[in-house]
Amino acid sequence: MQYKMIAAILIAGFSASAMADIGVGIEAGTTGYGADLAYKLSDSVGARIGYTGLNYSRSMSDTDIKYDAKLKLSNLKAVADWNLIGGFRLTGGLYVHDNKVDLNGEPNGSTYTINGDTYQASQIGSVKGRVKFGSSVSPYLGIGYGMIADKGFGFFADVGAIYLGKAKVSVDASCGSAMPASSCAQLQSDVEHERQKVYDKLNGYRFWPVVSVGVSYAF
Repeated sequence: MQYKMIAAILIAGFSASAMADIGVGIEAGTTGYGADLAYKLSDSVGARIGYTGLNYSRSMSDTDIKYDAKLKLSNLKAVADWNLIGGFRLTGGLYVHDNKVDLNGEPNGSTYTINGDTYQASQIGSVKGRVKFGSSVSPYLGIGYGMIADKGFGFFADVGAIYLGKAKVSVDASCGSAMPASSCAQLQSDVEHERQKVYDKLNGYRFWPVVSVGVSYAF
């Protein structure tokens, strides 16, 4: 709903600017791969909407459990560009995102060791977690080069940061049928300690860096 509402407002506003030049760009960077649609509202001001996304997998073993971690990026942006001098510009606006990391715990051989306690992998159904990056609507501020809606072919780049706020972390483990009830209760307690360790690792990260480059064409 948030994506549709923001897109509808921007498209309606841009449609009212019949004299605006229109440009399209494709980009790649730390928010993923995607495309921008830009409007030149005046000689020094432009506006853009765009979408970038990416799926990326890697192993993570910074805490007790080794995880198969899958980063999933999904970003819709609505920004304004103010041309400064020599092609450089100031950019600000909003990102509406659904960025997360899904965690799938993997045993060390035939066991898990969680918070100092060892469990047989056969007694645990699964260990899964998720990291969500703060608020789904986040402000963005950065600098850049190139106005996408300038006539003809062009190059553009952005460097800035999205303010995400505190990370939200969940880690859950399911007890297998072979696990005694007392051990299951201890497992849940140990998993909460594991969740806190993951949270502590991420607690200092409130900003998502944005570094992207792209090519554009304006009509």
